[in-house]
Formats: sequence, C-alpha cells, structure tokens
Amino acid sequence: MSARSRLRVIAASAGVLVLAQALAAGIYWVVEHRREAERPGRPFEYEQLSGAQPVPDAAFEQPDGTLLRSDALRGRPVLLHFWATWCAPCRAELPLLLELGREVEQAGRVQLVAVSVDENWEVVRAFFGGEVPPGVVRAGSPAMQRRFGVSTLPDSFLVKVDGTMALRFTGARDWRAPEAKALLMGQERAGP
Repeated sequence: MSARSRLRVIAASAGVLVLAQALAAGIYWVVEHRREAERPGRPFEYEQLSGAQPVPDAAFEQPDGTLLRSDALRGRPVLLHFWATWCAPCRAELPLLLELGREVEQAGRVQLVAVSVDENWEVVRAFFGGEVPPGVVRAGSPAMQRRFGVSTLPDSFLVKVDGTMALRFTGARDWRAPEAKALLMGQERAGP
C-alpha cells in the first residue's frame, strides 16, 4: 500500500470517528433536552440582582408589527421572559407562565412580556395555533439576547417600577408554585 493510500485510509477513519462523536453528542443533547422538558420544573428559585442595572434599551416587535420599547415598560413591575418555540423547556413552561401572567395582570400587579427569540412570527403563530396571546412579543435580532445577557433559554427578569432589573430566573420554573404567585402578586401596583 502506498503512502498516499495509507493517508486516505487514515483520513477516512478519522472522518468516521469525528462523525460518530458528533452523532453521539447530538443524540445526548436531544435526550437531555427531552428529559429537561419532561421535568415538572426546578424548585422556584431566583437570583437577586443588584437592582441598579436598568433594562437595556430595546424595541420588541409586537404581532401587529408595531414596536414596544423597553422604556415604555416603566411605571409598573414587569416580568420579562425570553423563550423560543424550539426550546423544549420553554414549550413546557410557557403555558403555565402565560396563565399566571393573565392572573397577575388582571390583579394590576405585574405585566408579563414574553419575548420570543424565534426568527419570525410565522413559527410563533404556528406554535399558538394561529392566534398569538397578548403580551407575546418578538426580539428583533439575536443581539437583543446579548444585551440582556441571555445565554440559556428560558430566562426571565423581574423589572421594578423604575425600570431596573431586580430578580433573574434562569432556566425553566414551575410557575404553578405558590411561591411564584406570592412573589408576583406581592409586587407594588403602579401609582397613578
């Protein structure tokens, strides 16, 4: 066997090994994300933020094409939630969060803004069966996630009345937990 033939065999073998490793990593990723989606949610935990960081300047796209600017969220506590239709934990968590969001909004406590990081409205509308619920907006670009420091989905921030970020909820949560409702219902109402 010539040196050139041996190199081809070695290169082909290395390629097969790399492909096998990539396939194994992909299978592991899919299995792990399915397990995460099937879990009822981690205990209701959050990270206390300094409260000094203002919400980054952002413009969220609403289903009708108009923009919701981050500065328009001041004057009322806001739960800013980043999610995607392709994120298994997001798909499991979002219906519970939207249900709680409706309840706390009706009580005049916290406004829920669910920011989809999907590429277009078509996939978001399909996810909801055609009608996008109130409070769901879309990030205009991947740069939006970076401005908020979002690297894992889902990721949520509780924003105070003055527009500063107070709490962070990284990863899926069980929004049915009594602690979740108590925390959000305990937020101060916006004054006139």
